[in-house]
Amino acid sequence: MKKLSLKNLTVQPSELYEDKLAQLELIISEANRVRNTDKTMIEGLLGNFYGRTLNVGIEFKRAYGSILSGDYFNLTELPDGNYLFVFADLSGHGLPAYTNLIRLNSSIILAIKESARVYNDTGILDTSDLIRDITVKFTDIMEELNNDEFASVLFTFITNQDDKFHLKFYNRGMFFPMIIRKFRDNPIDVYDLNKREKGWFPQKGYLMGCALRDLLGDKYYNCPCCEFTLYEGDRALFYSDGIVESINPQTKEEFGEDRVKEILVANVNSSPQETIDTLFSALYRYIEDPHYQKDDMTSVLIDFPLVR
Repeated sequence: MKKLSLKNLTVQPSELYEDKLAQLELIISEANRVRNTDKTMIEGLLGNFYGRTLNVGIEFKRAYGSILSGDYFNLTELPDGNYLFVFADLSGHGLPAYTNLIRLNSSIILAIKESARVYNDTGILDTSDLIRDITVKFTDIMEELNNDEFASVLFTFITNQDDKFHLKFYNRGMFFPMIIRKFRDNPIDVYDLNKREKGWFPQKGYLMGCALRDLLGDKYYNCPCCEFTLYEGDRALFYSDGIVESINPQTKEEFGEDRVKEILVANVNSSPQETIDTLFSALYRYIEDPHYQKDDMTSVLIDFPLVR
């Protein structure tokens, strides 16, 4: 038998490089497509939100060097005609975090489909049961895969009544939003829902992950509900920890909540997207160089305009 020449089987380094580069570009393109599809879908849903037009500003930047992001947001219309807004941060970066993001999204989709069947039979949609079902599905998947990563998730149910929007939060280790309240005579007030102030008492459940379920048992599923009412003229900023925990390389200080508040107040008359663009510009000036962006940064600003 004639010997095969290894030389003839060798792939040139340039060919390997081009192949890897093509694969990388394909992954980046697909990730961008999914994110932009999510953004367009949210803008579309808010464009006819209970018969109103709400404005939204959205921005997301991956940690430097990461192809994919573990930050996640989604707005879904529920079987009862109300809405669920999910804002999450999956631990880690890159492909592992993005893969777990897909698992979380699948758990949400399946749980909502099951809640639709119950709603069609009973006319009842129990929000706490839905959150528990999502949690069970996601945790079971992670346990089956022997995956010890976790998810920080804020589930926000939104219902409308006249000039008010009632927010029902189930928080599993995520930041609550900041609320900017603009009155008709122009004064501005800011509610940082992560702090106990102005009669608001934030409560959180545990992070989502199989290691925590093993440790906590049934307590793992406990997730208190917090409720807040938005009025016409209010704005709600949802943001990941990459925003407030960005570090200045000289001072080693975090960007922090106070700087975010200052930008929200100073730009209260700008459109939501202009405000978000200003926030990210300030963030990049603060960290001085994109190389210093160590975490994904995502924010969604929803405007509930005054009806005149």
